[in-house]
Amino acid sequence: MTIFLFLIIARWIHFASVFALFGCSLFWFYAVAGGSLAGARQLPQAFAATRNLLRAAAIAAAVSGVGWLGAILVNMTSDFGSLIDPQTWRLFFFETGFGAVSILRLGLLAAALSIVILPWRDCRSLKGLAAISGLLLVSQAWLGHAAEGGAGLYGAAMIATYGAHALAAGAWVGGLPPLLFALSELRRGDPQCASAECLNILSRYSAMAMAAVAAIVASGLGNAAFRVGGSFGKLFDTSYGDALFAKTILAAAMLALACFNRFVAPPKLRASPLQGMTQMVKLAHSVAFELALGVFVLGAAAVLGITPPPQ
Repeated sequence: MTIFLFLIIARWIHFASVFALFGCSLFWFYAVAGGSLAGARQLPQAFAATRNLLRAAAIAAAVSGVGWLGAILVNMTSDFGSLIDPQTWRLFFFETGFGAVSILRLGLLAAALSIVILPWRDCRSLKGLAAISGLLLVSQAWLGHAAEGGAGLYGAAMIATYGAHALAAGAWVGGLPPLLFALSELRRGDPQCASAECLNILSRYSAMAMAAVAAIVASGLGNAAFRVGGSFGKLFDTSYGDALFAKTILAAAMLALACFNRFVAPPKLRASPLQGMTQMVKLAHSVAFELALGVFVLGAAAVLGITPPPQ
């Protein structure tokens, strides 16, 4: 396995796990009336499934995060032996531009692991995970192309644009698993009550997702403009342009499916509440497909982040 392929896999797993940490934690504060504690009481199975996913995501984020740093080190030194050389690690952490943010990210990953391992007594654990994973998403900027802007206003704008893109995408894609858990639990209840609650949750999630998509599109255009110096023609016939095109196509397909889940499925559910179970099964399948597309978008993003932009 080449170091390039290992970098892609490590970044892909890391993106997916941190997105899950952020989006799943955030979901329970806006999707259910009354917040996370009310959600835990109203949808105990969905909340329990979310907690299990958060535990798995925290472990995956930690392992892949360490793997990502190791791959960066090997890529810099062209020597796998550097992974077991304490002096090389010391130089990496304290003498490179990656060092400070890498130490910060390791601390954040350790904090996330601590939260998911310890018992949960109230919503502060979810708040902590949302804050920590949000910082992990934004700090990824210093490990990719966004860090190339240097100091000053231009560099800060690149970091801010990347951060907005990552947070919005994390809220959208990361919120899909708990939405799917909620739909799965609701369809086993009373049809009429389940349909009403499903519509409420779907409406709240959709409102968040529409705001997130607007931020994703705006920040995505900004990110692309920064990479090509405002000349989008540079994207043609380049590996970076190909990766960006693949990511855009996948994101567009995901957005089309999200529009169906927002504007087509709810009216059908509202018009036939007594057939709500059938409609919810169809909706759950559609949400699952949207989530699968989101995972592939993250794969394209993992490739994009280590593909040199056109000069």
